[in-house]
Amino acid sequence: MGDVTQSGQVPNASLNTPPAASGGVPLHVRIVIVISIALLVVNATLLVINVGATIDSHAQYARSYEIKRSLSTFQSVITAAESGQRGYLLTGQTGYLEPYYVAMRSWRSELEKLRTLTADNAARQKDIADLESLTAAAVSRLKATISRSPQPGPNGTADVAGTERATTTMDRVRGIVDRMMAEEDARIEALRREVLRDLLVAGGLALLTTVVTVAVLIGLNKLLRKYVRDRETAENAMLEANQELNEQVEQRTSELTELSQHLIRVSEEEKAKLARELHDTLGSNLTAINMDLNWIQRRLPEGAREVKERLQRALKMLSETVELKHEVIEGLRPSHLDNLGLAFAMRSHCREFTRRTGIPCEVDVQEDFDDLDPSWSIAFYRIAQESLTNIAKHAQASKVRVILAREDGGIRLRIIDDGVGVAEESLSKPKSHGIVGMRERMRQMGGRFQIRKPDEGTGTIVEAFIPATNATAMSA
Repeated sequence: MGDVTQSGQVPNASLNTPPAASGGVPLHVRIVIVISIALLVVNATLLVINVGATIDSHAQYARSYEIKRSLSTFQSVITAAESGQRGYLLTGQTGYLEPYYVAMRSWRSELEKLRTLTADNAARQKDIADLESLTAAAVSRLKATISRSPQPGPNGTADVAGTERATTTMDRVRGIVDRMMAEEDARIEALRREVLRDLLVAGGLALLTTVVTVAVLIGLNKLLRKYVRDRETAENAMLEANQELNEQVEQRTSELTELSQHLIRVSEEEKAKLARELHDTLGSNLTAINMDLNWIQRRLPEGAREVKERLQRALKMLSETVELKHEVIEGLRPSHLDNLGLAFAMRSHCREFTRRTGIPCEVDVQEDFDDLDPSWSIAFYRIAQESLTNIAKHAQASKVRVILAREDGGIRLRIIDDGVGVAEESLSKPKSHGIVGMRERMRQMGGRFQIRKPDEGTGTIVEAFIPATNATAMSA
């Protein structure tokens, strides 16, 4: 069983934090948010598409320029071969054959480069095949003119006719190369216009999307600010309603507490009044009846045995009635408490508890507490009385100890048993009237009430404490 503490203060029902406004984000705000996100996605998509198109155009540009470079290199190679052959035939100097032989070794590799660069273009592949066949024929004729000219030079014999035919073939090769170069230039120009158009379109769309997105975001900002204002208004209204409700709860709690304390006072007053009336009226009547019956008993003749027996039974029942009256009066308002003080009343009640239950009850009270206000005395006595009643009913204890002592801060009462303890859920049950009553008594006196487990072993400790500042007749 965990510790349960009850102070004498009225619990505060106020809320520390304002409640959240009911409902979520309005539908139109969510729609605008979705539209804003969609526009941003469209803008990003256009940007990605534009970047992709730019990268693709750059790759096509690069390939076209690479094709032009390869065509130019190829054209330079065959021109060098033709020039070297002509220079050798005209001058007879073998130095002119060096570029010729270099060209003979490299023209096919240049064509292979072109073939690789234009692998996806069937028309270009056909042009390259034509170039290869025409160049092979021209090279073969150049080679033949050299072999048919054993004495080249100004005064020698040269195969001029063969050279002219080779030149004609070379012109056809140059014509194909020039046409391919022109086509690549046209292709580059077309790519440039296409890229420019794509950039303009993408830029226009991006600008339009950005403008619309900014407009939507401005609208969203206004909607969100309005939503925040409305939410704050709703929260403030709810907070005001909560505060009003808390005030009502506090007022009702205060009223119920006052009513509970009033009922306790009235109950004690009624019990005391009833005890006095029973003692004064019923007590005197029973005493008079007892005197009359004893008087009759002394004056009965010796032969009236049956009457004497009945009279004896009546006197015995009268004695039992007097004892019952005494128990009822003590239950309503212990006379020892008013006449002999709190300490004597505690000891007397514990002796009666032991007599009725057989459970030893040790009382540790070091002073009489005659200076204690009567309201404090009856509060301590009732808590001890209720605690001992609960122990007799539920605790299954083998011993009980009652301690009442004055401390620096006030007066403390402890009732300690070694029983099975109290279940924690039992302490908070609304129908636990005895525990509720003890709590209310301490609350009425501005004291503290606690039910807890002992630090070691089993059992229960019932503890009531009244601060010294709340006592009205307590000695220093």
